[in-house]
Amino acid sequence: MAFLEVKNLKKRFGDVSVLHGIDFSMEKGEVVAIIGSSGGGKTTFLRCLNFLERANFGTIDIDGAFHFDANVVYSNAQMRAMRLKMGLVFQSFNLFPQYTALENVYIPLQLRTKEKIRANVPFGLKRRAAYAEAQKENRKIAENILTEVGLAEKMGNYPCQLSGGQQQRVAIARALAQEPAILCFDEPTSALDPELTGEVLRVIKELKDQGRTMLVVTHEMDFARNVADRVVFFADGMIEEQGTPSEIFNNPKSAKTAAFLNHSAVNL
Repeated sequence: MAFLEVKNLKKRFGDVSVLHGIDFSMEKGEVVAIIGSSGGGKTTFLRCLNFLERANFGTIDIDGAFHFDANVVYSNAQMRAMRLKMGLVFQSFNLFPQYTALENVYIPLQLRTKEKIRANVPFGLKRRAAYAEAQKENRKIAENILTEVGLAEKMGNYPCQLSGGQQQRVAIARALAQEPAILCFDEPTSALDPELTGEVLRVIKELKDQGRTMLVVTHEMDFARNVADRVVFFADGMIEEQGTPSEIFNNPKSAKTAAFLNHSAVNL
């Protein structure tokens, strides 16, 4: 079985059908770029994979350990466990403005750790000691990851004191800190100017070099061409075409794919 296996995934909002039976898979260490026009279902697909939206039909298998079936009712604890398998970096950063860069990364870690401690450590001094030890450990994890994404000198800064590219790197660090099986990006550079776009894409390229498994919804055709192992073109709530970057960009088989790429080239 593939590292991620999606079968016949469907999603609708009221009477509007957005995803029409998506079959998709990816291997561990693979970087897949999803491209396509707005409204094609790319972001909805990503949100269903991260369980921020619940699919109406279909299954999702992650790493051979987690299985989601849209026909099954899951507890909140089960859904949280599934979400932790996927990390999502939003296009609008979604940082907490009242927290520093460091706090934005380690506080979510601390909340997750507290939940585990409450479930496994008896109330009293042992639990208090476990909280204190976890806080030290999570802070160190956050510091290491922020250093990894080039923000060692900005840990004490608040989001308003950071550039857009730096804020996005904090968001990437926050997702990495959760140790997801698959790291997902939803148009990670759409809110950035060209210089800051390059800054964020360099971080994603470094993560690829580390062997991270990543799924990237992007409008950056150069990134899809030069960094992704595979490119998937979405149109009208379906996967219209997929293949290597060379196959998609140099010899698209679908007229819809060719039209989209031609339009993208004209608007560069």
